[in-house]
Amino acid sequence: MRSSTGLTSVIHRHRSALLLAVLAALGGCGDGAATNPPEKTAEATVAANKPANPDAVVLPEARGTADPSISQTSLTDSPPVEIVPNILDFGFIPPNQDAEGSVKIFNRGTEPLMILAAEPSCKCTTLSDLGGTTIPPGESVDLAAVLEGAPNTGPKTASIKVLFDGYSVVEVVDLKAEITLPIRAIPPHINAVRNQNRQGRIVVEAIDGEPFSICSFHGLPPTYLGFDPATDEPRSQYILSFDLDRLPAPYPRYLVIETDRPETPMIDVYLRHETTLPKPNRNLRMAGGFRFPLGLIKQGSFVDFEVRFDTVSSPIATVISESPDCRAQMLGITTEETEDGIITLVKIRVTPASDYVGVLYASLSAMTADGQTAPFHVFGVVSPDGEPCVGPTREPLPPSAGPGPRPASTSG
Repeated sequence: MRSSTGLTSVIHRHRSALLLAVLAALGGCGDGAATNPPEKTAEATVAANKPANPDAVVLPEARGTADPSISQTSLTDSPPVEIVPNILDFGFIPPNQDAEGSVKIFNRGTEPLMILAAEPSCKCTTLSDLGGTTIPPGESVDLAAVLEGAPNTGPKTASIKVLFDGYSVVEVVDLKAEITLPIRAIPPHINAVRNQNRQGRIVVEAIDGEPFSICSFHGLPPTYLGFDPATDEPRSQYILSFDLDRLPAPYPRYLVIETDRPETPMIDVYLRHETTLPKPNRNLRMAGGFRFPLGLIKQGSFVDFEVRFDTVSSPIATVISESPDCRAQMLGITTEETEDGIITLVKIRVTPASDYVGVLYASLSAMTADGQTAPFHVFGVVSPDGEPCVGPTREPLPPSAGPGPRPASTSG
């Protein structure tokens, strides 16, 4: 006859597996950066509504109670725990840099308390494994979390769901961070879809509070509110006004703001418009976003970078530049195996034209041997001496009497 201890262990392992699956389905990541997920198909919607496991235990929503149709024995609502801090705030983090932190889970009850499962709301967060951990009364355990970096600037949020044995309420730990360069724009993106926000204001500020200068707004003279660069001392914060009708078509996906900071020679603001929304190729699909900043480039030199693809239906043959301001060269291709599958990394060299100076914004395309293409954009600042603050190199279009025509191309 099987011992009760062995049976309990089997039941616990089975419950933990089911709980992990269900906890993973609750919630999701919030990324305030400008991202453009594809629209759901009808098949995807139906699939999303099906339970991952027909035998799975139905867990309550966060801070809620369980479905009354589910029989639960000796369960009370809220576990006697205190989570410190109750919000894990990673603060400012640079693009593509992971952030690490932890919270303490205190048992404020009089009996030992077991953690059945702890799961993040998305793959962007990894946790220490606390499933099956028992917390004695009055003591605590550390729950460590790593929030994966992202290429786009803006707020990023996630959450952790924690379920305790004998309790029907799922405790929630909220995670938040702001992905930003040392100088940031507020807001980090402009939503100009359907002729919205064609004119507006942007706050540009240094997160360290030190003064700096704005040298150009996408190659144009910046337009300040309440500041005169001819008479006023540099500040740590500026208010800029923008007018999309005075930008030449086609619109860029990223507006480049040039500064005099050596460590932050430029920042970018995502311009969301019908013509700038990414159009992924399912046969040649990029991984990790569409933002490819080149930084400060000395005139006559070049920049090497990588583009990642998670779907490549046929070998990538070349990379071309669609702009006369620079040329592109594919240097090589490598692959790496990840938990999500094979990633193809394409190393590319961008060389600005020998006579080009100022904000560089160019459209590039990766191409396969059978004609599949994946367009993307690169941007940087080309300086004659390699120093920041080149300044304006273009003139704005004349003021428009009304909303300007919508650009017909996504290249910029």
